[in-house]
Amino acid sequence: MLKQEIRKKISGALKKKYPDLTADFFSVDEPASGVDADLASNVAFGLAKHAKVTPAVAAESLVPDLKNGIIQSVEVSKNGFLNFKLNDQFLQDTVFKISSARANFFHRTPDAKSAPVMIEFVSANPTGPLHIGHGRGAALGDSLARIYRQLGYNVTTEYYVNDIGLQMQILADSVRIRSSHLSGKVDVPFPDNGYHGEYIADIAKKMKAESRDDFSVYPREYILDWIRKDLGEFGVSFDAWFSESDLHGSKKVDGVIQSLRAKNVIRERDGALWFVSESDAKKEGDETEADKDRVLKRSDGRYTYFASDIAYHQDKFVRGFKHCIDIWGHDHHGYVPRVQSSLAALGLPKDFLTILLYQLVSLKRDGKRIAMSTRSGQFVTLREILDEVGRDACRFFFALRSPNAQLDFDVDLAKKQSNENPVYYVQYVHARICSIFKEAEKRGIPVDSMPLESGPLILTEKEERELSKKVMMFDDVLETCVQIHSPHALATYLIDCSTQFHKFYDSCRVVDAEPAVRNARFALLGATQTVVRLGLSLLGVSAPEKM
Repeated sequence: MLKQEIRKKISGALKKKYPDLTADFFSVDEPASGVDADLASNVAFGLAKHAKVTPAVAAESLVPDLKNGIIQSVEVSKNGFLNFKLNDQFLQDTVFKISSARANFFHRTPDAKSAPVMIEFVSANPTGPLHIGHGRGAALGDSLARIYRQLGYNVTTEYYVNDIGLQMQILADSVRIRSSHLSGKVDVPFPDNGYHGEYIADIAKKMKAESRDDFSVYPREYILDWIRKDLGEFGVSFDAWFSESDLHGSKKVDGVIQSLRAKNVIRERDGALWFVSESDAKKEGDETEADKDRVLKRSDGRYTYFASDIAYHQDKFVRGFKHCIDIWGHDHHGYVPRVQSSLAALGLPKDFLTILLYQLVSLKRDGKRIAMSTRSGQFVTLREILDEVGRDACRFFFALRSPNAQLDFDVDLAKKQSNENPVYYVQYVHARICSIFKEAEKRGIPVDSMPLESGPLILTEKEERELSKKVMMFDDVLETCVQIHSPHALATYLIDCSTQFHKFYDSCRVVDAEPAVRNARFALLGATQTVVRLGLSLLGVSAPEKM
């Protein structure tokens, strides 16, 4: 909110003095440490090039049109930054408004006419239980979807189910052979590429107990139900589950191959069909090792996952989605340019698809890292971590780092009931505020009947101002999360907001303060409680009233 308001002021000043200049080249941020300002902007650096003056002169030219409204003062630094001090009364008035309206203050009515957005995530093959890497992708996608919706976007979430193909056949064969072993046929060899986890034997036992032999269906559906249940307990749900088999049943894969043929980007070689991008098509003898990953249809007539993925994304476009966000594990990085080039060949807009890659999760327990492998059955499941540390710690820890940074998940830290644990640190703020309000009620001070209007300026202490500013940054942080496609900015914000709260709590009496001051500080606490609770909910984390 604060950054947005300052941006509006600067854009207005630019439009007045430089009407031919677009106003999208600058940023508004919190100033560097040691700078006596609330916010700062680099607008003068881009403006200097346009006006052919120094940044300091460019900045000074804007100052007269900025000193009004929410801005108390503007100073130009030696290197040309604009440093803003906010109006104290504006800060206090807004705090009271947030405290009065609570979450409704930040609510944006969903715009049914806005461009539909799809976020597709997890989409793990139903060949085994979800591991903690899948958990990171689930937390990332679900939190992003919640943030998008909070900001009024028209969002749909979807899980793409790879329910046909080689991996499904390997799963069926693995369960079938385990079942034969249970029947005493121990001489039947288990395939090297089979799934070795104990869950395979469990499925075989269950099928034997129920006298079932539909190995191509039951194991897949059993694991899908397992995945749905684990995701549900992780706080993640999907608007839709889309099956790869539907693409083939409806001939959509055949259709996309025909479309690519018409675009002249398909080649036949060794009895197979290959996708060749426009740039590759201009090269002669393009038969590199990378081409093996561009096969659309094998010589035996079977389509590849690549062909299905092209058809799936075209189907998203046909369904009316204007922007799609796919969240994949980092091991798919080589697949990104192939998918993007295939969609470009079909004529889809460049900005239609954004692919986010998240890095590995390194699980640490007792100071030791745990190796994982789905195929060998040596992995730590999402369910195990949920049972050990709980949903709140899982969701918050997964949100703490940018997707492109490796995540070290310290189980011991996640279980600590102290301020060392970041999720405990933030949740404690909400619980502490609840306890302050309960104490006031015990003393006969009705918190709910406090004045809704701010009145004369009272919140002038440094700790009050800093906490007020941090609370009012909430909307700005959500906008940042959308821009960077990551909720980690929100997790970091909640930790920073908690730190400011503790500084305020250590320095400012609340219940025992003089009535006018007490009421103003109650409003500040109400506003803080609101953003902490709402922020935690957007990360899929609870806000306990007692700890």
